[in-house]
Amino acid sequence: MAVLNPPRTLPGLGRAIVNYLLDARRSPTEDDLVAAFKPEGLNPGAEAAGGMKNTISSLRAINVLETNPDGTLRLGTQVPTPKSPFDAPEFRRVLQSRVFDLGRDGDVWATQLGDGHTSGARDLNRALTWVMAQDALGQPLSWTENLQTLQAEQFGTTDRESWAIVNDTRWVAASRWIVALGLATPSVMKDRNGVVPLPVPAVADVLRTVPSERLPIHELLARVGQAIPVLHGGSMRSGLVSLLGADPDPGINADCADSSVGQALRILEERGRIRFETLPDAQGIRLSRFDAARQTHAIVKTGGSK
Repeated sequence: MAVLNPPRTLPGLGRAIVNYLLDARRSPTEDDLVAAFKPEGLNPGAEAAGGMKNTISSLRAINVLETNPDGTLRLGTQVPTPKSPFDAPEFRRVLQSRVFDLGRDGDVWATQLGDGHTSGARDLNRALTWVMAQDALGQPLSWTENLQTLQAEQFGTTDRESWAIVNDTRWVAASRWIVALGLATPSVMKDRNGVVPLPVPAVADVLRTVPSERLPIHELLARVGQAIPVLHGGSMRSGLVSLLGADPDPGINADCADSSVGQALRILEERGRIRFETLPDAQGIRLSRFDAARQTHAIVKTGGSK
């Protein structure tokens, strides 16, 4: 089962489900979970439990949940057991670790027939990678405004089955996941619905693992790409570039940092999470194509605002 096949998936509900399992006295079945989260008589429509069931299905696909031989559910073997219920940032990092499982999904851009093409998070990662390669400084991304046109141009075909996001139903599901993973934010522009590829929380998650010492800017960007492979420098992004023949991001084309990562780093700089320096005779890069100066080094700072 592919992650984007259950269109009513609610990634945010996943944390409540996982925390419920952590506190449960016995392993529940799917029906037990549905009954707990949608009691009998609450919205009795035939599809009322669809979001819950779709969410459970998607969490199974990425191994956050697994099924016992007796049909009950348990946490996946690679999900850490916390001392207290997961808070939102902790669960976001759990989702990231399970979605970006290269060992499980392999090359997400390799075309294969049948379940091998859509199992695990392959379909979701193709969508995420393509979205994060778009201009963070451009218009918000939405199915009706620009997603179809951009995909037709970049993939060089109007055959939607060749696109990263094949229809509006898949886009609705993907747009929920991309926000839940800390890779994008809903548009705040008046009369402009959609999402903006702005991975501030995801990049901040990476900075948590970086020591508070001066390091070259290119090393920092490499660490970000390695940790979040749908971003520039990551293996999934490299696969997309190989498929398209060029990187779609205007920042990369201007010999700058990827526009989404550069914008995220500037926001984190304003929040006191990181400081940039320009040292003489050192290699550097502009964080934005609108910057005049290059940055050569970065110092991650602990204690900045979250």
